[in-house]
Amino acid sequence: MGRAKYTPAMDRLGPLIATVAASDASGVPALAMTARAAGADRVEIRTDCLGPGENASTLLPLAETVPLLLSGHRDRLRSEEISLLRSAQDHGAWVDVPFAEDLPEDLHGLDRSRLVLSWHSFEGTPGDLPRVLARMRSRPAAAYKLVPTARDFPDALAVLSLLEREGRGDLCAFSMGAPGVPVRALALAWGSCATYAVAPGCEAAAPGQMAIEEFLVTYRPLDIRKEDPLYVLAGWPLTYTKTPSFFNPWLDRLQLPGRYLPFPCTDPRDLLESGLPLRGVAVTIPHKEAPLRLTSRASRLARLSGACNTLVPDGLGWIAANTDVYGIRRALRGVPSGARCLLLGGGGAAAAAALALRERGPVGVSCRDEANAQAFARRFGLEAVPWPSRESTPW
Repeated sequence: MGRAKYTPAMDRLGPLIATVAASDASGVPALAMTARAAGADRVEIRTDCLGPGENASTLLPLAETVPLLLSGHRDRLRSEEISLLRSAQDHGAWVDVPFAEDLPEDLHGLDRSRLVLSWHSFEGTPGDLPRVLARMRSRPAAAYKLVPTARDFPDALAVLSLLEREGRGDLCAFSMGAPGVPVRALALAWGSCATYAVAPGCEAAAPGQMAIEEFLVTYRPLDIRKEDPLYVLAGWPLTYTKTPSFFNPWLDRLQLPGRYLPFPCTDPRDLLESGLPLRGVAVTIPHKEAPLRLTSRASRLARLSGACNTLVPDGLGWIAANTDVYGIRRALRGVPSGARCLLLGGGGAAAAAALALRERGPVGVSCRDEANAQAFARRFGLEAVPWPSRESTPW
């Protein structure tokens, strides 16, 4: 069969690829067209997700109207996939082949100009990513895709560092997992030739992969520049948060540069010392108390509560502030003065609540850990209420 009719989109891999992982081949064309309409530059069809008896070759003519990327199993290339990938290239599609040391030099006769060599690690992020990339580049391909799993913030930073050093137009790199979400958003700005999202109507094909609509509307990855300021949410595990969907539209409406991104991290020091262009950090559980030990200055309320939810750089370090107190005061404006209030929990957010509540009337605190409740009560001048008694005591 002859080559598909040329379109400019066939020359480049990305920048935005939407993955279709469907079990029924008959529904794939409609999903692919919807993905293109949603903003995808190319549509990836995961043939390994097709159900038993489904014939992937029936989808190949779709490549003549939709820029396609055909991929199969992530761990290794199966012999039965080779002829399918060759036929896909004959129709004008790009193909994805998992990298292995025993791949033949001719890469089974596949056209390197529309070939992605990919490497995935579902266990974590190894410390030798540059070496892995060097081994991959020993085989001719148009693009090299490295996708490790980020277990924590340093893993995510390692991928951004790899892009910064090795991005030459042929490298596609980002991270899987919740800590990898910001890397998916920043990948293009840091030198990746593509980033991936989920096609409409499909389930995520990898941990941390976002729906294309959410990805484009909330993060606008195609418009981010490497030098843009970052406003981030630091916490753990941060498996899901809606905060970026609130703040990024505000930045856009105010025509302010930068993005608000979630950065899951077990140690906020790693984030604050990362060298990223951080303009501000919102802090959530379990890190509301630890940053006070890392900052050069703190507001009065941050010192009184012993907790912070906001960090702002001042040129010399970080300033810690606590805006939770203001939020709680505002939320309780309709509560009569003198009302007896019971506070459940004794962490950083509870400390801010204690400052706001004790201005209004009697306050008790109840924690699952009785010792924690007693210590918290002494610290803020409250009444400690045993956890089993929290519902039987009138508040």
